[in-house]
Amino acid sequence: MATQLDQVTQSLRETVLSGVYEPGEALREVAVADGLMVSRTLARLAMGALEQEGLLIRMPNRGFRVRLFTVDEVADAIEVRGELEALAARQAAERGLPAAQERRMRKILEEASALSDQGLTDIAARTRWIDLNAAFHDRILEAASNKALLPAILNICRVPLAGPRAIVFNSAQPEKGLIQVRAAEEDHHQILDAIINRQGTRAASLIREHAYRSGRNKRVNFEALQNARLSPSLPGIALVRRVGET
Repeated sequence: MATQLDQVTQSLRETVLSGVYEPGEALREVAVADGLMVSRTLARLAMGALEQEGLLIRMPNRGFRVRLFTVDEVADAIEVRGELEALAARQAAERGLPAAQERRMRKILEEASALSDQGLTDIAARTRWIDLNAAFHDRILEAASNKALLPAILNICRVPLAGPRAIVFNSAQPEKGLIQVRAAEEDHHQILDAIINRQGTRAASLIREHAYRSGRNKRVNFEALQNARLSPSLPGIALVRRVGET
């Protein structure tokens, strides 16, 4: 059961990731406590928790400020996530994928392909595709049966835009975006086939390359990311800038 501190920390986390505070903006204990309608002690502890997560930076005798992330930091975090998922894919392959898990994963890929075949022209379809993308990555972790992996991946996904749900469809170049989506789907099919065939090294290599392309796409599509800065479906996007941008 979540404690009061857990709840306050989550509320503050959501506030920071939503862009209510600008990167570099100072957070004062009194103001945070008043805004969340909690005690100063709880506000201080919640800010300390977000410092540990990397969302806030402590300023000596001046409270905290919101951390600014660069698009390169996002890409680096995605690469780290790829290494962790590569371990998961290898272990899943070595363990052998049960038939029920294989069916669930194939169903995810089939539905995603059906959506992209229709062009992903509306928000509902794109949102569903994102859900399916995240579900596929989750199933790989599940198949690995490594309890240490999940908290490690959750931690790296605290970097804005580093998780598998952080996908932006470039409305200015929809054809290009669809090519990227189909490439990701092909990656997923190859990764699953490698896991099913118990090719652990190949599965790990494929998912590393998959993560590399995801980070590269974040750089290429950064203008679209900036246009989506206020999107509630992309928490943390307001904290990301190019190097040198303020």
